[in-house]
Amino acid sequence: GYQQGIVDCTRSPQALQEQIFRSVLASVGVSDWKQVQVLGEQDISYVSRTPHHQVAAVGDRIISSARTLVQEELDNAMQNVQRKLPVDILPEDAMKYIKADKKVEFWFNAAQRLLGEVNSTNILVDLMVSDDAGKPDVTTTARLTGTKLKKVPWQYVFIQSEQPNAFVSEILPQRFFITSAMMELATNQNELAMVLGHEVSHLILGHVSQTNQVETMLRTLEILLLSIDPTEGVLALVVIGGLVAIRKALSAAHSRDNEQEADDLGIQITARACYDTVSGAEIMNKMHQAKVAMMKPPSGTKNSVSASGDAVTDSDTKPVPTELQLFDTHPPTLERYERLQEKAVAGENFTKYRHDQCATMSSRLAAALGWG
Repeated sequence: GYQQGIVDCTRSPQALQEQIFRSVLASVGVSDWKQVQVLGEQDISYVSRTPHHQVAAVGDRIISSARTLVQEELDNAMQNVQRKLPVDILPEDAMKYIKADKKVEFWFNAAQRLLGEVNSTNILVDLMVSDDAGKPDVTTTARLTGTKLKKVPWQYVFIQSEQPNAFVSEILPQRFFITSAMMELATNQNELAMVLGHEVSHLILGHVSQTNQVETMLRTLEILLLSIDPTEGVLALVVIGGLVAIRKALSAAHSRDNEQEADDLGIQITARACYDTVSGAEIMNKMHQAKVAMMKPPSGTKNSVSASGDAVTDSDTKPVPTELQLFDTHPPTLERYERLQEKAVAGENFTKYRHDQCATMSSRLAAALGWG
């Protein structure tokens, strides 16, 4: 009987991913499918005023901006390698040098993380173009710009939850997860864009990969345990409690450097998507204030909260939610808010890209709305 659980989960990768999807949702407090709404690319609307459609429209622009940035960085890295190669080098030898370059490898992997394994494996192969004589020509660097990253549809998973959270996951690729509390916290599209830009930056930079293998193993173990537990859930509850604790410890391992890197890339992606980053950076201040509010002790206790948002405990603390929260992985600080504001005011804003990136984005938006 219970061995069938192993067979069902391992026979179909799609079934296993569905179970992982359910496990991820459970980790953020989902107990009923009525708490979840999923929008696909076909549901994106730039004219709808419903919150879910507006978030999906913002996400679509953020992903488009991220794809363009990764494209440019990959092209530049490949061209830099080519400039150093002898003119008469054989194509296969040139490809070896290109693939061995650290920057090319980094941005190629970034493209895979953003777009998926299937859609980006031919990026470097496409470099092998032919000249007019039909012979391979790897010295024509201008042709590199023809190696376009394909558009891949993303899904937007909306979760009814009182905990503000937003994240992406490599084990469930091409999905934005965002809670209703985060949608309430981010009160305009600029703030939403900053949140989504930051999250996709973690994915591009490989921060998600650092815990992805262990995360996948733990979730798969959890799913199999639920499938085969002969004690009808008693053993599973005990072990899964330990797995949840391990996952939360891994989530807390996001380093200060990772957050700063994601902030830096995220604000650039947001600006290139034509959003106002001065306005968008306010979400960091709101997150800091929300963190402080969540850590305040119940009335009547002697607990206090420091100016930095750290709890000072003299007695019982406020109950900590069991589900993963945004603040577990992305500790908001006034320092991060002030740094983002400084970068935005200094010029990392939509005005910087008004005549190129934003002009292209505006024309695409006009076409989507039927104005062009």
